Amino acid sequence: MPGRRPARAGYHGCGERDGVDCRLLGTDGTGTFIVEPSEVLYAETVDGRTFLYSRDRVLESPLRLYELEEALAGTEFVRASKSLIVNFDHVRALRPYLNARLELVLSNGESVIASRQYAPAIKQKIGL
Repeated sequence: MPGRRPARAGYHGCGERDGVDCRLLGTDGTGTFIVEPSEVLYAETVDGRTFLYSRDRVLESPLRLYELEEALAGTEFVRASKSLIVNFDHVRALRPYLNARLELVLSNGESVIASRQYAPAIKQKIGL
């Protein structure tokens, strides 16, 4: 199709586009796994490498964070900082944090910090 970018290794269609289900790929040293976005609590870039965090494992994604964000457009994933996107389906609480940032408490009890740049969009998402 004209204007459509070819799929990159690491994901297969996401969000509401084309009515296609989304599947992410990740590796952990023992193999490559197909991961449903609903299983991912958040994705984070550390030292130039992107990781997918679920309840019980951490997988490295071949995609950059902005590519994951684009692939997951139309889902419950939101940008929380330059190095973090969060699956809002797994956010259980929001707490104010230092310097106008937000602490997001996830379904597994882990907390991540949303930067002040992205905090207003997160508050708007929940109607604050």
